[in-house]
Amino acid sequence: MFNRPSSRRKSTGAELTINLVPMLDALVTLISFLLFTMAVVSIVSISSPMPISNSKVQKEKLTEKPLQLSVRVRETSLEVFSPFERVPSKTFKVSADGKMDLLGFHGHLVDIKRKFPKERDLVVIPDGAISYDILVSVMDAARMVEAGDAPLFAKNEKTGVDEMTRQLFPDIVFGNLLGKD
Repeated sequence: MFNRPSSRRKSTGAELTINLVPMLDALVTLISFLLFTMAVVSIVSISSPMPISNSKVQKEKLTEKPLQLSVRVRETSLEVFSPFERVPSKTFKVSADGKMDLLGFHGHLVDIKRKFPKERDLVVIPDGAISYDILVSVMDAARMVEAGDAPLFAKNEKTGVDEMTRQLFPDIVFGNLLGKD
């Protein structure tokens, strides 16, 4: 007796098709959304040097009290001070129209640079509510000598000759980033 033949062999080869149109629509929408959002996002960074923890260098620097010039940036004022009281503390208030006295602040930093020509560091201590624009404008006022300022001279360590410098305090270090004040 013969076995009954399988029905698989007699079936017609109907092809299974997948509709890719909805998947392509979703992919095109996703790619365009990502491209549009990346055009809006701007990544901004402020370069700041890392503190050095070399004990030999630290011992050489601490033979006398360091200047450690600091600026506390608040919504209502800028306070320039030295924790070791090597310069007198001075506060620059915000004017009635809400603008900081950056010209007075810059002039004060020029006077300090004349007294301490080798100093390059400035510690900026911002409050938590300070906007990025104010912080950048304070840093800009502290980094370079302006065209209207009197020339500043510093002794070149290699040649021993006084040279004109265009930098005030180019090395900005942020302090109190994790604190509440």
